[in-house]
Amino acid sequence: MIGIIAAMDAEVEQIIQFVDVTKKETIAKTELIYGTMKNVDVVICKSGVGKGNASMATTILCMKNQLDGIINIGTAGGLIQEEKVLDLVISEDIVQADYDTSPLDGQEGLGLWYKADNRLKEKCKEACEQCGISYHVGTIASQDLFMARQEDFNRVMSLFPSSICSEMEAGAIAQVASTFNVPYVIVRSISDTIYHNENAMEFSKYVSLASLQSAKLVHTLIEDLYEEK
Repeated sequence: MIGIIAAMDAEVEQIIQFVDVTKKETIAKTELIYGTMKNVDVVICKSGVGKGNASMATTILCMKNQLDGIINIGTAGGLIQEEKVLDLVISEDIVQADYDTSPLDGQEGLGLWYKADNRLKEKCKEACEQCGISYHVGTIASQDLFMARQEDFNRVMSLFPSSICSEMEAGAIAQVASTFNVPYVIVRSISDTIYHNENAMEFSKYVSLASLQSAKLVHTLIEDLYEEK
């Protein structure tokens, strides 16, 4: 069974279009939607915003099910010049950029790092190429902060210069999945970038297009994963 975690209702709704739903249940306000996609058992849930919500959703998902892997989709802000709106970012690794025990631990106390599953990462790249989606692979900076100030950008890039996008859930999902020994990959759609303000899109239009694109990617990825076996 594959667990699919989406950040927003719109993303869940688009994924469900590709799923034969068999049942639903709600635990601690987290709805789990079970079904099959291309004859593969899947369970879908919405994480909500922030690392607290994401960690709760991922914990429930892992405790309730024997998972072969987790695919997490959502939205992020781009941090490099090459990115454009609706490009995808695939996780090489994830850093909790707001984790800071440096007053006690020095430099080693800056950030918690997690590595995405290599096979899922490579399969995501292949699925993007099949779907004709522009993508980037690198470090996802995760923090409970919507970056809107220049100093926010300056801080994350000075401490974690390999970061190529910033968002608010991946660090928690990576931490919980790693603890449960469940392979995972994080995929983020770029909603805006710090370098290209002129390519911004009205958000409701962006959400619709990004959600459909992410759902198609997940559908292709799952098909490829299980065809390989």
